[in-house]
Amino acid sequence: MNPEQVIRDHFNKSSATTADTVNSINTHIVQAASIAAKVLENNGKILICGNGGSASDAQHFAAELVCRYERDRQALGAIALTADTSIITAAGNDYDFTQIFSRQVEALGRPNDLLIVITTSGNSPNIDLSVKAAYNLGMQVVALTGKDGGNLASLVKNKGLEVRVPSMVTAHVQETHAIIIHCICNLIELHISEELSL
Repeated sequence: MNPEQVIRDHFNKSSATTADTVNSINTHIVQAASIAAKVLENNGKILICGNGGSASDAQHFAAELVCRYERDRQALGAIALTADTSIITAAGNDYDFTQIFSRQVEALGRPNDLLIVITTSGNSPNIDLSVKAAYNLGMQVVALTGKDGGNLASLVKNKGLEVRVPSMVTAHVQETHAIIIHCICNLIELHISEELSL
């Protein structure tokens, strides 16, 4: 097996996934950015969570909003629920792992806030419970998913917004989630700077 060909194949498949995504859910990405921008304009905040690689994406997403993506502008309210190890381990130990995010949503969430969940499979119980907690508080929910959307797809259907990458390969879903996150941050910054309207 040629290692360079392995790399070339990965890039080609990843590129095909991103092309399929922009062709199939471009409007969903715009909708997600619009929801987020309006929440921020109304003094709400964005709570973001995910597991594993998606936990890193949640922290990346929050950092781009609080600090900057490409433009100097006001700091935007975003919290990655994956970042506080004391809360996560306390919730996991005192309750169970399924509640590590929902406890934080219950503590920090308000009706004018937005929860963004990131999951490649849509089958994580702790993500599902965080979404239910958000709905109980009257929050909006945006879900970045992949594959068939999993259990989460039915949970957000008709209540929230699902932005699903059309791929069954976890790595390519994660790679495309990173691009979607950058697109959302870019659109929010352009909206705030009044270069476009969401």
